[in-house]
Amino acid sequence: MKIIIDLSVLRHPFCGLGQIALNYKQHFCQPSQLQAHGHELTLLVPHRYMSSDSGSAIFHPARKIYRSFPALAPSYDVWHSIHQFSNHRPGSKATRRILTIHDLNFLYEKTPEKQLKYKARLQSEVDSAAVVCFISHFALDEARRNLNLDGKRTQIIYNGVEDLTLGSQKCPEGLNPDVPFFLSLGVVKAKKNIHTLLPLMSHFPHHQLIIAGSDTDPYALQLKKQLGEHPNVHIIGTVDDEQRRWLYAHCSALLFPSLAEGFGLPVIEAMQWGKPVCCSQCTSLPEIGSTHAFYFPDFSHQGMAATVQQALQSFSKEKAAQEKSYAAMFSYERHFANYENLYLELLAL
Repeated sequence: MKIIIDLSVLRHPFCGLGQIALNYKQHFCQPSQLQAHGHELTLLVPHRYMSSDSGSAIFHPARKIYRSFPALAPSYDVWHSIHQFSNHRPGSKATRRILTIHDLNFLYEKTPEKQLKYKARLQSEVDSAAVVCFISHFALDEARRNLNLDGKRTQIIYNGVEDLTLGSQKCPEGLNPDVPFFLSLGVVKAKKNIHTLLPLMSHFPHHQLIIAGSDTDPYALQLKKQLGEHPNVHIIGTVDDEQRRWLYAHCSALLFPSLAEGFGLPVIEAMQWGKPVCCSQCTSLPEIGSTHAFYFPDFSHQGMAATVQQALQSFSKEKAAQEKSYAAMFSYERHFANYENLYLELLAL
């Protein structure tokens, strides 16, 4: 039997989905229980990955023609779309498709007209799936409110989170490692609500705020124009894995006031290091942060500052150890085991 996992999002390796796809590639290039059961595993990847070692998997190029003419793509028994808006889908109705939905953030980011278009497209993706997986209970509940899931099998499989405590570290160029700092990590877009952190920093004159992540969105450009009024705030752009590890290892706390998350990877990544996490109470964050995070009561700089002060003053070695134990529950090993079992179950139908 033949399985394919759509990793075409590897064309954007530094975004959150790209990082997830990289972990899929790394895992499934190694022998798994799928091959042990005699099944053939293929990874759909961008052309530039075709020359790399596929290990025990088969690489197939994500050709543009498959977007317009899916029937031209090879036939598979199980097709896993690891995110909801891939440009590729099975060409055969006999293929059992698994669709993973990460979020419905377009409900927060798009105009009403565009929301309708995105909902229609996502509904079409759901209709073509045999199983619809969600990365959080929040994401499933939001889909139930906005989509027709009647008759669809649904399943919660939490994101895997790479163990960032392993591997080398490197201080991003231009940072003074001797000055304590808070970290905000993620793509710098309006939904991340990062502008609320700038006035907050007036309460912490001896700290820096390091904002790391893709900074090409117009929202990021607007933030940069305000930095002259906030000399202890720095936007450093995209960071690589070594720099990301260093930032988590050395920050005083993660500040994450996001308005729209299907999961919230930085929350668990920071907890791996036993760092205080201060985040909003929006969307999936209370579910993922659980009792281990500190939550902003509102987005006033006074309320946010009080939350950060509480986190810094009440944090302890015991709480850090509890965080690390909790973060370990979101391992990629558990994540992949859940999906491999699902693949085998569908192949047995």
